[in-house]
Amino acid sequence: MPDKQASTWSPTKAISVAAVFALAILYGGYQVGKDLALRDSAQCEGQ
Repeated sequence: MPDKQASTWSPTKAISVAAVFALAILYGGYQVGKDLALRDSAQCEGQ
């Protein structure tokens, strides 16, 4: 009977990848929010 192969995703690796992914999402959201706020501010000043 063949042995089950060990998973390539250890808990530490999975947590690390999830943390990097979460930071990327948060950073991207911050940049989008900052851009929208600057655009809104510039639009309000022009009126």
